Amino acid sequence: MGFFRKNRTTGSGKTGSGGNDPEKSIQSAIRNLESYIESAPEEIRRRMEEERTTMPPPDDLVDRRREHQFFTQLTRGEIKNEHRHQTRSALLFVLLAAAIGTLSLWIYHFLQGLQ
Repeated sequence: MGFFRKNRTTGSGKTGSGGNDPEKSIQSAIRNLESYIESAPEEIRRRMEEERTTMPPPDDLVDRRREHQFFTQLTRGEIKNEHRHQTRSALLFVLLAAAIGTLSLWIYHFLQGLQ
C-alpha cells in the first residue's frame, strides 16, 4: 500500500553520502509512517477487543486497599482497641436513640393529657 513510495535514482549515478542522507532519512520516515498507517486498523481493533473483554476494577477497590493498608499498619492490640471503641460507640448510639424515643413518647403522652 505504498502511497508515497517512489524509487528515485540520481541521474549522475553517484552514491556519495552528501546528497542521499536527507533523502534516505525522508524515505525511512515515510516507510515508518506507511507501516504505522497499515497496522493502525489492526491495532485499533486489538485495543477495542481488549477493552471489551477486560473486566473493570470492582467498585470497592479503593475501600479494600484502604482497609488492607489500615490492618497492615496496626498491631493486634491496636485492632482490638479499635473494635472495642467501635462497639462502645455503637452501644452509646443505641442508648441515645432509645432515650430520644422514650423522651418523645413521654412528651406525646404528656401533651395528650393536657387536652
